[in-house]
Amino acid sequence: MADYKLYPQTTPVKKTQPPPYNRRQMSDIVTRTDYLTPQKAFSVDRLNKPPSFAAILENKTLQGLVKQFSSSTTTSYGLVVKLLNCASSLIHKRWAKDKELLAFRDNHTRSPTNHPNDSRAGEPDIVTILDLINKLIEKDKTKRIPWHHVLSTIEEKGEADSDDGPAQSAAYLAFANQCRPDLVGMYGMAILPKGYIVQYSCPAGLQTSEEFNWVDITPLLSYVYTLYIPRKDFASRDPSITLADSDDTFGAPAWNIRDGDKVYENCAVKVVGDPWRRMTWVARVGTSPITIKDSYRDAHASFREGELYDILHREGPAPGFLRIKKEYEVRCERGRPITVTVGSTTRIKTPLIMHTWGESLRKCPSLIDFAKSMYDILEAHRWAVLERNIIHRDISHGNIFVQAEDFKEENEKEFAGKESRPIFVNEIVENVKNADPMARLGDMDNAAELNRDKAVSPSFVARKKKTSMNNEPLRFRTGTPKFIARSPAVGRLLVTNVDFRAMPELPNHLAEKYFETYANDRSGLRTFVDDDFTNHGGMYSSRKNVKKYEDNPDLVVEEFEHHPRHDAESVFWCMVVFLLVAVPLGSPDEVIPKDTDKFSLFCAWRHIANHQVGPTQDICDSRAGLLAGGKLWNEWLHPDLAHAGPLLASLASQVSPEWSLLSPQPRDLHLHKAMQRIILTHIDLWQKNKLDVKFDTGRVRPTIPPDNRTVPQVCITPSIDGQHIAAGALRNKRGSQNIEQKEDSQAKRRRTTRAEAKALGSQSLPPTPPLATTPRRFPRFHAHEVDRILPPTPGSASTSLTSDWPPLDANVFYTATKDKA
Repeated sequence: MADYKLYPQTTPVKKTQPPPYNRRQMSDIVTRTDYLTPQKAFSVDRLNKPPSFAAILENKTLQGLVKQFSSSTTTSYGLVVKLLNCASSLIHKRWAKDKELLAFRDNHTRSPTNHPNDSRAGEPDIVTILDLINKLIEKDKTKRIPWHHVLSTIEEKGEADSDDGPAQSAAYLAFANQCRPDLVGMYGMAILPKGYIVQYSCPAGLQTSEEFNWVDITPLLSYVYTLYIPRKDFASRDPSITLADSDDTFGAPAWNIRDGDKVYENCAVKVVGDPWRRMTWVARVGTSPITIKDSYRDAHASFREGELYDILHREGPAPGFLRIKKEYEVRCERGRPITVTVGSTTRIKTPLIMHTWGESLRKCPSLIDFAKSMYDILEAHRWAVLERNIIHRDISHGNIFVQAEDFKEENEKEFAGKESRPIFVNEIVENVKNADPMARLGDMDNAAELNRDKAVSPSFVARKKKTSMNNEPLRFRTGTPKFIARSPAVGRLLVTNVDFRAMPELPNHLAEKYFETYANDRSGLRTFVDDDFTNHGGMYSSRKNVKKYEDNPDLVVEEFEHHPRHDAESVFWCMVVFLLVAVPLGSPDEVIPKDTDKFSLFCAWRHIANHQVGPTQDICDSRAGLLAGGKLWNEWLHPDLAHAGPLLASLASQVSPEWSLLSPQPRDLHLHKAMQRIILTHIDLWQKNKLDVKFDTGRVRPTIPPDNRTVPQVCITPSIDGQHIAAGALRNKRGSQNIEQKEDSQAKRRRTTRAEAKALGSQSLPPTPPLATTPRRFPRFHAHEVDRILPPTPGSASTSLTSDWPPLDANVFYTATKDKA
């Protein structure tokens, strides 16, 4: 039986969709899980409470507020705030006098600030903050609450949208989780017309209580009590992380991170991963190259990132990779590792202190520097496989760093393995002895030891002794969808891809220097040359292979394994994505023709955008259409980069075939060598002919057509013809009588309720004239927005552009203006 059926070696393939950017996207994610299934034991498992709430339950003010709210037929944020603040004050006075008072604040028109991913997370109806922060806002109501001061979120819903309450509450909790590295988990509530639910969110997942009736407010009091006095059977805070002192309470946060006696001060979080997963956040220590990566690793994974780095760096900092100080587990107050568990998922908080800071690949300054960087990434990976038995399995834009800076400790030893060191491109083309790499490879979360018999990482060895393991090769479908190789994406051999090519040969003047530089290479591939009958040393028998897989179709799955060449293919997809959207420095905005199909990039990008990693039964890969592009690469690229088309075409011809079908099969690193030879040839050509191109690292090319739809009219009658929202969307919406009326945010002002629509009578908005259809220049996109601008699916592509009309909402009724052309 294959190893992936016996035990998990890593986390599975990453999500195809981009990270959630707003509340609706986050809500969509949670509704596709079982996180909203009510847990009857939630109060027992997650909430804390004193021996009795009897004294508080008899409080007349609290009783009056509960009665007033439960009998109300309107949405009343102010009344909920009064009720929760009353409960908070009573609990604080009786059980938590030594703690700071917590305040619940109406926030339904103000989006919190300073999300590390710049996410448009929306406006949680009510937030919990320290009373000290609340008083500062009362003094200056122009201030908005920063996410890093939020301790809990509450969402209130009326009858019309009560079903959405738990998902929206969960979404806000997820965004709040991302902004509080000092909190292990977070509690929240959804207030509903007839009751309320309580939720707990952490990196292991989300749990939702059953709905409690307003007759019983004990769970509500337990929720508030737990905010003051957390349970002791699982960690609530990370004691090693505290908010750094700042003159600006409402500015971007910095954190102090303690590792034993060492404190890293003023750490700024640069990015944070998805909630309910590893939720990795990366912080830079001041302006130094020291970087701290904190994540919740899967407790059941066979390989640990820190242990694999230890193997890489056993002779000193390995060239081509990030420098690592240490990996460790954070201990809570009781001395145990901080662990979170939801259902069958258990994660352990594990920081990794790195002594390297680098810029993203998008900051690569020129075409030749980019090609050199890709050569060096292939070289670093080749060395890791050959010398350290480590395969990366997740090479992507996010894991490649350029312009790297290192922090070197006093008396720190340099890399000692000189005789087997990786040899980088500038040693060949620039004659620089012991040249530094142009790029570094990082993020070993999905890495593994390739040959299990030679595995030495402590976690894997210990697990192998305790569990039933065989010597099956790596078979997990692991990677980032946009860059994952085609065979791992579908978990099977690509038996129809049989257009094999010979190993590329270098021009004579390069070959001599190349062979001399790699004279000590022990892979046996540096001097390899095919004869007239072989391709990469093997031959393909059509009759034999067709019969083999027709007689036993299951073999295409059973014989699949993750080879080093699959990581080399990931490097190819990194090059494709980078070059397709690269913008030459000083170039004007591109003109998009009326017929957008004539803008070649849109056609090419569909192959990238349509790619999804689905179930193993889904064997289609939309990117395959690019591999046969040939001269079309010249058209797909920016006109000033057309001379890079032959590079991608040559690489595609080497990446395309299923090399496992050859007999004998090529050696493990054959595709690395083929790609390096092609890249080296083009670097030499561009240098000789002065064809280098500087990049505008702040812009990317448009990848989707501009949206020229006209603004739709408001319709007051439902329809089932597809032009209008179905009648099922017509739900009574609970009125609103807030104690303190505030101006609604733009998103909430857009809604037209059924009552408002009825008041309009037969009136409707006049149609807006269609936009001009003359050729137009596409707006500039900035590189820091690249993850949102380069969506992996067409569905998200349509939301990447900002339009002049509101998004479709369940309580707004539109009719599309028909095209009479």
